[in-house]
Amino acid sequence: MRHVVGFLSGLLLGPLLVLIAGWAFSHVRNLHAGGGSVLAGSGPLALAGLAAAGLILALVAVPSRLTPMVAFGAALTMGGASAVAVVRMHLLERLPMVPGAEGAMVLLPLGVFVPVVVVLLAPLFVGTRWTGREKSEVGEEEYFEGLYEQDSSQLGPKHRY
Repeated sequence: MRHVVGFLSGLLLGPLLVLIAGWAFSHVRNLHAGGGSVLAGSGPLALAGLAAAGLILALVAVPSRLTPMVAFGAALTMGGASAVAVVRMHLLERLPMVPGAEGAMVLLPLGVFVPVVVVLLAPLFVGTRWTGREKSEVGEEEYFEGLYEQDSSQLGPKHRY
């Protein structure tokens, strides 16, 4: 069940990462066109958006207890959008314009997201990502065994004179 939920979450996460990167790109491009600095105007906000996208990417690709289907779903949508942008751009232009879509339409055909897709596909090939947590073989009686017993040497404090 965790793989199904992870895959569906990844399908939502991929477009979110593309839109965050597109939104940050459009803000930085507008600052550059106006002759401004990245540290002026909305530049720090755009850099914070890129840092948030990088953090999300790291949290999806690195943790060993997370299902690899989250990363696969995100890679599938990002790679698919990049491929559609190269082959049939008019299909992406029909999508509703949301914040970040304009910048994403510029970045997608350039292949900017291909390295990100490769990073997101890497967890699929790590075998430990597919297994769940190992359940302990210790039963309840074995766990509490010896918990309340005391040795005779531990009954009182030891003093040296």
